[in-house]
Amino acid sequence: MPRHQFALYEIRVRKIQEPKSYRQVYCFNPRKDDLFDIYTKFLVDGIGTKGATVERSERYARLHSMEEDRRTLWFTVESGRYGTRGKVIDTETGDDAYEIQDDDAAAYPLRQALFVPTVGDFALWATEVIGHTSAIGSLTPMFRDWFRERYDSERLTVDVNYFQDTNAWTKFIEESSLQEITYITRERDGEDLSVGTRVQEHRIKAARRFRLPREWITRAIEKRLPPDSVFSVSGLPEADEVRLQIERGGRSRTIVVDRDWPRFNYALEGPRNGPPGDGVFRREVLSEVGASLDYLGADRGAWMI
Repeated sequence: MPRHQFALYEIRVRKIQEPKSYRQVYCFNPRKDDLFDIYTKFLVDGIGTKGATVERSERYARLHSMEEDRRTLWFTVESGRYGTRGKVIDTETGDDAYEIQDDDAAAYPLRQALFVPTVGDFALWATEVIGHTSAIGSLTPMFRDWFRERYDSERLTVDVNYFQDTNAWTKFIEESSLQEITYITRERDGEDLSVGTRVQEHRIKAARRFRLPREWITRAIEKRLPPDSVFSVSGLPEADEVRLQIERGGRSRTIVVDRDWPRFNYALEGPRNGPPGDGVFRREVLSEVGASLDYLGADRGAWMI
């Protein structure tokens, strides 16, 4: 699985208790409020350089940097979790550097992009994922709560969901080969919420010049590919999450199978000994967003990309 990836989400505005009442994102109420301006205000006032927490999930985020480019907002947040004691160790010497208290958050810089068109009822959010670390679990509830409180009198809320076009994904899957499959299990010792979660991964990867059986992709998506049918070891626990790394035309994607339809993560290819730079992130995000809009027949001029 590529270490650096990004995921695409869609953001919509609607009336509370009216699931289909989506508003135009650039003008969603009588005052003609624009989601682009509102999200910018959320980053500055709702998070800011001091940061904010989501207490129910023990997540933290703060704004690191932000840049506007027409209808695109490029920004970086530092995001992480707190609630578990630990320590930072100097890996060269093995010495303890310092203790991590249960109210400290080990936060990582994660790049983001928000695209808000001048027409239509959804915006696109691209969010970086590094290994198992992302800002999804912090930014989504923070923005939803902040927005709902701000527009409580108008009974407006936001929906944040994976951006998926079934026909496009089906075509991509049908033309792809399977490179790697990973079964992930999360376990907690006892009921004590202060105890960290143990993550176990069981992975099988295609050898050079070979690919894993293509039919495994469909079976895994349909949740008909238990670990026992992939590994020679029996008695493996049922997975909480299944990840498939697939390839088409020399470009890889990671499918995460944990919903009715799989979600995609898009690989970010960087140098061998370092992370992909900002130029790589922007280029790959613009490429995928543009391709998705073209497939949907959307007007790129309205998105200004």
